[in-house]
Amino acid sequence: MSAQTKGNVKTILLGSKPLKDYLVEAIVSLNREADVIEIIGRGRNIYRAVNLCNAISSRLGDRISVKDVEIGSLLVKNRRVSYIKIAIQRMS
Repeated sequence: MSAQTKGNVKTILLGSKPLKDYLVEAIVSLNREADVIEIIGRGRNIYRAVNLCNAISSRLGDRISVKDVEIGSLLVKNRRVSYIKIAIQRMS
């Protein structure tokens, strides 16, 4: 799992691991230290980022809200790769 923590923001970059692993990491992070988690899906993992966001929302319900959604493309090895970044905030 690729994850970084900046202050109270944790970044989760989706890869090829099962979605359940990322779901557990996100829920544990929100319950312990992170106020905001950023879920990043690039290329073929965009749909997995959306699925993860929906899974977190169904598990935690009113305790979270979607803070921001950013879409765009990056230049990686002379090719454009689309991405989505979803920021989920813990409600206090």
